[in-house]
Amino acid sequence: MSKTRSIGRVAIAVVIIILIVVIGVGGYYYSKVTAPKPVPSYKVALLLPGPVNDLSWNEASYLAALQMAQYLNSTGKYAVHFSYATGLYTTPDILPVLQAYASKGYNFIIYAGYQGQVPVNDINASYPSTGFLVLDGYTPGGNVGVMVERGGQYGFVLGVLAALMSHTGKVAVIGGENVGDITWITQGFLLGVKWADENFNLSVQPIVLWVGNFDNPTASKALAVEAIEEGADVLFCSGDGITEGVAAAAAQYNVSFIWSEWNATSMAPQQSVGGVMMTWEPVMLQAFNYWITNHTMPMKPFYATFANGGLTLWVSPHVPQNVRAVVMNVYTACKEYKIQVYQELSNGSLVWSPVTPPYSQIS
Repeated sequence: MSKTRSIGRVAIAVVIIILIVVIGVGGYYYSKVTAPKPVPSYKVALLLPGPVNDLSWNEASYLAALQMAQYLNSTGKYAVHFSYATGLYTTPDILPVLQAYASKGYNFIIYAGYQGQVPVNDINASYPSTGFLVLDGYTPGGNVGVMVERGGQYGFVLGVLAALMSHTGKVAVIGGENVGDITWITQGFLLGVKWADENFNLSVQPIVLWVGNFDNPTASKALAVEAIEEGADVLFCSGDGITEGVAAAAAQYNVSFIWSEWNATSMAPQQSVGGVMMTWEPVMLQAFNYWITNHTMPMKPFYATFANGGLTLWVSPHVPQNVRAVVMNVYTACKEYKIQVYQELSNGSLVWSPVTPPYSQIS
């Protein structure tokens, strides 16, 4: 064998060894760099008193929770499994479902309604690793948070809209029960009507009627018809299952319809003049992040407002331009707290404390 051929074979062997080492080391670093990092996994549940397609409270709550879960998954920082249950209105209905989700290790459970506060208080101590969020709740702290919309704020804007849209000088608000934030919404609405009277030389009489529950469209339509027969040509419904009945009356008698909680325009397309949607996803996200970060909840509520995107105003393009301009100015003033219907105390509670400057100061 020649010396040259021997040297060539050695060189080839050395090259092969180097390639094996390079490929092995490179593959090691490649696999090390590209290996997916594990992300925290969380389970989120939503419990609803009604159906997810009611164009009102339940639908707003469902879409907000679903969008929160989708957003968290899209960031790549979390892996969130989302589940929901419907038709849970009373404590005997709510309690076993709450327990079932908590016992399965759900990290964050939302109940959409003040009805959930009592059953949540009954079981939360038994599940300290679970964060609970009660929409429209009233006893925050520990592992229980509450989220409340500033209903008086948006009630005021819709009261102004109703007064400016009335031709008969009578408007009606149809509510479910005079409780919780429904009371704030109604009081804000009445304040908005009064403010519009004072600032635009009107004389609008509000009619307030209560169904007595949140899921009887037949009764709400009957009350709406009663208000129309008294002269009301604008109907405002404070939400939930009674929206359907009020919308039906507005469509049948061709009077203006103002909704709240979710966009119910499809129920009375020609009569809908405006409303406020509860777009709660950013506020739910705030509550979720607070719980995951601190493993406790604050002693005051998370508030949904115009300013933080938890509430969104809609005004129909069919509303006269001069009315729209006034309503949008009022909306902006509420968003910037130049107009406010109550004051937030240091402990997070609200007290009725209207600040309603003349329209000339906000326009």
